[in-house]
Amino acid sequence: MNLHHDNRPLPPGPPLDAVDLREEANALRRLARQMAAVANTPALLRILADAAVHQAHTQGAAVIQSNGSTARVECAVGELLPLEGMTFPQEGSLTARAIAERGPVLATHYDDQAFPLASTLRAIGISQVLCIPLLAHDAVIGVLLAARGGEQPLFMPYEVQRLQVIADHASLALWKAQLLDQAQAADRAKSRFLATISHELLTPLTTLTGYGELLADQVIGPMSEPQLEILGRIITVTHDLSAMIEEILAFTSLEEGRDAVRPSELLAADLVHSVAASLEHAAAQRGLAIVATAPPEPIRFVTDVDKLRQLLVHLMTNAIKFTEKGEVEIGVRRVGDEVHFSVRDTGIGIAPEDMDRLFQPFTQLDQGLTRRHGGTGLGLHIAHRLAVMLGGGLEVSSAVGEGSIFTLIL
Repeated sequence: MNLHHDNRPLPPGPPLDAVDLREEANALRRLARQMAAVANTPALLRILADAAVHQAHTQGAAVIQSNGSTARVECAVGELLPLEGMTFPQEGSLTARAIAERGPVLATHYDDQAFPLASTLRAIGISQVLCIPLLAHDAVIGVLLAARGGEQPLFMPYEVQRLQVIADHASLALWKAQLLDQAQAADRAKSRFLATISHELLTPLTTLTGYGELLADQVIGPMSEPQLEILGRIITVTHDLSAMIEEILAFTSLEEGRDAVRPSELLAADLVHSVAASLEHAAAQRGLAIVATAPPEPIRFVTDVDKLRQLLVHLMTNAIKFTEKGEVEIGVRRVGDEVHFSVRDTGIGIAPEDMDRLFQPFTQLDQGLTRRHGGTGLGLHIAHRLAVMLGGGLEVSSAVGEGSIFTLIL
């Protein structure tokens, strides 16, 4: 325990009885559960500061983070609330002492000292300041500051120890939250990189496809059959590449939350037949039949038509890709107050042990199939995200070697 500024040791204070110890232990357990349930750094800082006020009976508390030569008050509660967002020089501060000594430092007459925040705290009636470093994995990730006025009792050793325990709980929670923040920042950077690269690739691919189609249509001049066959392959490849890039752009847009739902009324049967027609050529190239079914009674409802179409196209494209023979069927029906869209195939099916990772991004269930079928592994992930965005869900039933049925419930 560090001494306060005049080198007089802290008075021992009254011993805690069994009831007090039980209440303190219960309060710390509640605090630990509360911190474990939160992975957001600002929210954790607020919980820590509030705990310091309520469990140590202080007038205010703050969490300070060091940035080299300066320090910043990241969060403040109680009488210290005016300090939130304030920066001050680290040199000569009580915060710097706590970091250097890696233990609690107490000033009982803080307002009489030449500390950086002394005048500000004097103005709000604070005279006692206790600083406790937040240590995690041998690194200081911040400082907990607890404050009392001159008329309040001195911090007792058991109160300092209580605040140290609170700081220890908070340090680990904050360390985990900071790791999560860093991972999320890296993920956002990855998404921005993917979006930028995808846009840069899509522009020349679109131009290349356009010129290929002009040549195939023999607008510029006549082409021989072998030349037309080669052009057809070029156009197919560029269309496939464009579709993959569009998937990546859709994924990054969903990840960054840029998409908004724009509801409008639609006739379900028209959408089903339109999606089926748009994929007839792709199915025919694989020797598959496309079947579209809808009940005779019109099903009208309100949703985002474009996102629903995109979702169904992803499900149909996935079904066509993993079906070697037979057919792919898309249908719609009303079940009570719900509208069910289904995509059924006669493909390879999905093993029960693979269901848990079915909708994970950049994943194909059998990595050996990646070279055979290609693709980004994003189609079902995007479909699942779109289903949630539309307020619905996706259900899957499948048998290996028999095929799968994906049902969208809205």
